[in-house]
Amino acid sequence: MQKILHIKSKTFSKGFSLIELVVIIVLIGIFTTMALTRTSTGMTTIREKIAIDQITNDIDLARSMAFARNETITIKFNIEEESYSVHDDSGIITDFPNSENGIISLDNSNLRNLDIKEVNFGGSSDLQFLPLGDTVSGGTITLNTKTITVTAVTGKWIVG
Repeated sequence: MQKILHIKSKTFSKGFSLIELVVIIVLIGIFTTMALTRTSTGMTTIREKIAIDQITNDIDLARSMAFARNETITIKFNIEEESYSVHDDSGIITDFPNSENGIISLDNSNLRNLDIKEVNFGGSSDLQFLPLGDTVSGGTITLNTKTITVTAVTGKWIVG
């Protein structure tokens, strides 16, 4: 007895249907939108972190300079200009690191959408370090959603 196998051949189409193409395009659109939204939010957080690092490093440097030079060092914040400058007894320190003629600006292309909301050091926008590195008064610097708190006497800072 001879068995005859009948193989049913399937025919395959050589392309994609219109529905498949539309589904793929919609999925690509959804993923692209998610990626762009996350990137924008993520970049704002990164910019805020960069600004906080910049300010806190400059606070530490100003405190060290006051102690090393045995003179008062003042960080003067300008909320309107989104900037600050560092001064000694004779005036602005023009060669302060990462500054442009003594002014450190947070209003540049790398840190856009970043605002200095409020600065308060005992009713002033100036953070002063005395010759031994201690502060005249503690206070806060508020950037977007984060607050840098500088403690009185020690000048140590906390980000919250």
